[in-house]
Amino acid sequence: MRRFVSMLVLAAVAAACGNVQTKDIVLTFDVTDMTADEIVLVYHNEIRSLTLDGQGHGELILDDIDAVYARLFYAADLRNFKQIYLEAGDRANISFNGKDYSGTFVFDGEKAAAVKYLNDIRLTALPDEDYALSFDEYIKKLGAKETDAIKLMRANKVGAGDFEEMEEGRIKYSYGNQVLMYPLGHRFMAQDMAYEPDQAYYDAVDAYLVENDLWADLDQYRDFVVEAAHILDQENKDVTAAYPKAVAQMKFIADRFSSDKVRNTLLHYLAYAYVDNFGVEGIQDMENVYRTYVKDTALVAKFDKACEKWNLASVGMPSPDFKATDVNGKEYTLADFRGKYVYIDIWATWCGPCRKEIPHLKALEENYRDAQITFLSLSVDNDKAKWEKMVKEEQLSGVQLYLGTDSDFQSAYQIDGIPRFILLDKEGKIIDKDMQRPSNEYTRSIIDALEGIR
Repeated sequence: MRRFVSMLVLAAVAAACGNVQTKDIVLTFDVTDMTADEIVLVYHNEIRSLTLDGQGHGELILDDIDAVYARLFYAADLRNFKQIYLEAGDRANISFNGKDYSGTFVFDGEKAAAVKYLNDIRLTALPDEDYALSFDEYIKKLGAKETDAIKLMRANKVGAGDFEEMEEGRIKYSYGNQVLMYPLGHRFMAQDMAYEPDQAYYDAVDAYLVENDLWADLDQYRDFVVEAAHILDQENKDVTAAYPKAVAQMKFIADRFSSDKVRNTLLHYLAYAYVDNFGVEGIQDMENVYRTYVKDTALVAKFDKACEKWNLASVGMPSPDFKATDVNGKEYTLADFRGKYVYIDIWATWCGPCRKEIPHLKALEENYRDAQITFLSLSVDNDKAKWEKMVKEEQLSGVQLYLGTDSDFQSAYQIDGIPRFILLDKEGKIIDKDMQRPSNEYTRSIIDALEGIR
């Protein structure tokens, strides 16, 4: 009865939230005797946190997830967590006493039996000493371990949704990752540093490379496949540098797998991890593979966001700074223009299209003479004297400064062509890093729409 009432409450909550979709996962929390107000959910490369209200209640909505194993932490205790399993569309309530998180944890939802199993049963590995065995002996013992673990899982009657098949995959690839480690483990445990695996090892690794859309959501499956892609790629198996290794793995996976779900997930897994750790410099080959094969819009959005993190000139971020001088040699930085919107023109005296924009820029300056906006022209000329001469002889208006070539400002905005226009807010934050030209008919309407412009 209690579970039925809880499910009704969850359904009512979900219905009341206009932005909750049918496939979204909705978790609600009820915590008594709180010792902290934060709950943290960790899965894949995601960390989601929730702040409970004063009564210990809260709600967490997860979207774009088919199935996921996650760890749930409370009170920032990294040693004490609960494992949970969720599928798209799940609605569940989690309750516990904050003074005894582990002992009072209750998961109320369709996957309750699966969650209980995950927290009661632990997979056990073969002892390290077994790496000294021959590969045939080792793989036989490992297979027996896998069979026993699957038998225990089924005996726990965990079947709800796709969990039984998912758990079979988690077990299979948890032990499969130990297969990958066999050559290194055998060298150390058998004291045979010259050991090289024979074809049986490579055949065993290759046999694990099955395509299963469900298993693509498993960390263990992903970890195995990306490393197997390196081991089985004879042409690139000795490549160890992070970037070329990742690109080679992506190419191997793109050629080997035909399932859109598997290929999308694995390629994203590799590319996202690389960019998140190392940045976006020089990743064109990686992007070429990624953007050719990854068509899942949610994954692409996450990848783009990871790339954007490394872009110093992201919309909404404080603009990269500069040091530039006027014709009298006085130095300015961006801070000198705070308090007003700033319309920046990156130009040079030798640039024909730049010079064509000058009359239109003058017209803009005149139209907004008394408005809260500064028109700032930054020259990237090689020859400073030519710039000074043009500023004086043609009586260029607005604020005219000499930036010079190859500045950090240009690099941050990735300026590879001029003219280039940039619009900043009154605090120096980026509104548009590729603003319309003065000659564009929409430029004035964009400026007129700025809050407090006049």
